[in-house]
Amino acid sequence: ARHLLGRVTFASSWKTIKSFENLTASQAVNLLFDNALKSPAPTAPAWKDDAFKMFWTLPKDEIQKALDEIYGKVYGQNYELKRWWMEAMKNDTASIREKLTLFWHGHFTTKFVVDEPLPAQLMYKQNKLFRDSHQGNFKKLVENIILDPAMLIFLNGNGSNKKAPNENFSRELLELYTCGIGNYTETDVKEGARVLSGWYVSIYSDEGTPPGVYVPFFVPENHDTNSKIYLGRSIPATTQNTQEAVLKNEIKYLVDIIHTERKEAVARFICEKLYRFFVYSSSENPPSDVIADMMEIFSKDWEIKPVLMALLQSQHFFDTKNRSVQIKTPAETVVGITAHFDVDGEWKEWVMVTMGQELLNPPNVAGWPGYRQWLDSRTFPFAVQQLGYFKAVFCKRAQYCSG
Repeated sequence: ARHLLGRVTFASSWKTIKSFENLTASQAVNLLFDNALKSPAPTAPAWKDDAFKMFWTLPKDEIQKALDEIYGKVYGQNYELKRWWMEAMKNDTASIREKLTLFWHGHFTTKFVVDEPLPAQLMYKQNKLFRDSHQGNFKKLVENIILDPAMLIFLNGNGSNKKAPNENFSRELLELYTCGIGNYTETDVKEGARVLSGWYVSIYSDEGTPPGVYVPFFVPENHDTNSKIYLGRSIPATTQNTQEAVLKNEIKYLVDIIHTERKEAVARFICEKLYRFFVYSSSENPPSDVIADMMEIFSKDWEIKPVLMALLQSQHFFDTKNRSVQIKTPAETVVGITAHFDVDGEWKEWVMVTMGQELLNPPNVAGWPGYRQWLDSRTFPFAVQQLGYFKAVFCKRAQYCSG
């Protein structure tokens, strides 16, 4: 029970561990997934629907002040959102929800610290998408992330048009999010970018865009309506250039093509990533027989829950050689150790960042490399220092830490 809960939660208590002690592996794993759906979701931040006004329409002498205020609020709310998520991780003691939310955040990477920092409202919407979809259908999640407002802005899909379609998201969709390097060509990247042209999202309340703020919308005249060849399959020319038709006939069809033409590659890519996250993050290849079994389950209908349930209740998962081998992420370390104490959220955030993991701000589009990078010459000495400080100060106050 302790091994299972340690891998799928951040901060299970001894009481929770004891409550799982007499369950079979199948019963325990089922309960972790059921609890994830039944337990109340964390209360949304009060500012989740707030929006900014266009600063560039102000008189010149007022623009800088307005811009400073916007940036100050954007950074402040994103920092608040990080601490909000850490609290959700701490409170999720008997389900797989927040652990999988972190997994998908590290997979479909988006960071708020870019040239023009992303509003926390967008980062919250994406975080909620991962939480709501954590054990659902992967193919559907791919469809949703394509038009996720934060992703549209982060990987330059916002405003991509037929004259010069931006290729950033199209490339990462194949390389990092679905089938991996070696399973596509540069032509596929370019054709995918054409499919994804014509989409926008507004972050200013007074821009007057049709659906309002933080909602993606389609501009027909900026979409490439010509036929495309993607992964060897033809996407017909658009005859109905409307948001609904393009979403169905091009974007959803593009996702269908990936999961059909690169079925084995997608299954292997995602299953190996799930294995490394939940079993062992070594840079070596995971056991081929375990991955093959996972791939067979996953590629049937792309449901996340069945493949993870099979892995987490397998004999391989509980094998002694897979126990106490995983190097904890800073999120697991900090949230887990501080969960039972009254510790300032800013201190936890700072320690986690300095140990190498800043929530909502992964280092690049590939996410956190993990494994031994959590224990390099910079992060490991700091972790030892800060956790020693924690033990000296907080455990002494609590009077029940031993050693």
